[in-house]
Amino acid sequence: MSFIARAGGWAFCGVILLASLCLHHAQPAEPPAIQITPKEPLMDEPVVIRVTGLPAGQRVTLRAMQEGPTTWRAEALFETRADGTLDLSLQAPISGSYSGIDGMGLFWSMTAVPPDPARGPRDGEKPKPRSISDPRPTRFEAEVEGKIVASTELSRWLARPGVKISDVREQGLVGKLFEPAASGKHPAMLVLSGSEGGIPETEAALLASRGFTSLALAYFGVAPLPQQLINIPLDYLKQGIDWLKQRDSVDGARLGVIGGSKGGELALLLGATFPEIRAVVAKVPSHVVWAGIPRGPMAMSSSWKHRGEPLPFLPFSFNVNVFRKMGGPDPVALLDLYAPALKNEQAVAKAVIPVEKINGPILLISGTDDQMWPSAEMADKVAARLKQHGFPHAVEHLKYAGAGHGIVSVYMPMAATLSGGKFLMGGSAEANARAQADSRAKTLAFLAQALR
Repeated sequence: MSFIARAGGWAFCGVILLASLCLHHAQPAEPPAIQITPKEPLMDEPVVIRVTGLPAGQRVTLRAMQEGPTTWRAEALFETRADGTLDLSLQAPISGSYSGIDGMGLFWSMTAVPPDPARGPRDGEKPKPRSISDPRPTRFEAEVEGKIVASTELSRWLARPGVKISDVREQGLVGKLFEPAASGKHPAMLVLSGSEGGIPETEAALLASRGFTSLALAYFGVAPLPQQLINIPLDYLKQGIDWLKQRDSVDGARLGVIGGSKGGELALLLGATFPEIRAVVAKVPSHVVWAGIPRGPMAMSSSWKHRGEPLPFLPFSFNVNVFRKMGGPDPVALLDLYAPALKNEQAVAKAVIPVEKINGPILLISGTDDQMWPSAEMADKVAARLKQHGFPHAVEHLKYAGAGHGIVSVYMPMAATLSGGKFLMGGSAEANARAQADSRAKTLAFLAQALR
């Protein structure tokens, strides 16, 4: 009887153990979730996007949306791994708005979508204009078999909380000063726009968020400054440099300049003219001074003047087909106005920027499919001239195959970089995005080293 009792006890224990195991496995698993790190990055900072809590081999559509004056959207189909997770930095989509492994693919591959007339503002109010210090939200959704199973929102910053922003309207200057949150003296950057003019806030805000006191200085296109990019005085830019050096947050011995397109041309020119500039970043730049850009027909004149005198310049080529296309509905490539003019060696020699006079290292960035002007060829000319003159500082030219003129953005929808209004920019969305990501990381490393 004792054996039977013990056997019955063991059987009872087995039933209890089995029931316990069954109950344990019956507990609900972690619900699906979208995890993004870091949680509040800068706009130029890559993030890691993961989806968790799904079965292994589950197909899931991940969607990203940005709302504003224009609504942007991207989506891609993935399959979860053996542990039921999805990691965009490790996995390529099966299909969707981009291909290949790219953790930021859903950001740059966004395209504009038509507004939904049936959907008004969320709280019944008109959307408020965004400040440079406001976060830029992106909403993410994970969809399985037609059902949204997880969602989250990511805020990205141009100017981190704590960055001090001041309007500059003194001594004839027009711009904005961005100062890091930390006290003390910092390396400083003069930030220049291109042929779009105005105040280049985005770059200045991002640099200030990374520890650089940055002056976004307009030089045309904002009252009371000139409205056309013609004979802009370098003396005005020098006044901006002197003003920046006098700020309490600036170490005047660590001053750099950054600009793209016409701003890249100007960055090289300023570096060659004013020795207090100790580092130059020139994106899709020119190695010569070009003719100014008038609004309407007029005789060609220089883009810049110094001490009251226009600088020697290279005129555009007169291409009747380009001017005829400007009156049509399609974007136009301006490359054919610039590239033929470079064959005039005598005129080029007069207009060339003496970059060998720059008092510090130089970073050049270009794309081989630039349709605005031949930035890759012109950046090569800069590097060749520096080598010819035995330039004592570091020089690097980041030349990206297949990229165009619009590689100056920061993890933004690259569809917007293919056409600048009426003008073709060149490159593909993918090539531009890869170039932007690589050059951005290298630009920050260059500035940290050059102005350390």
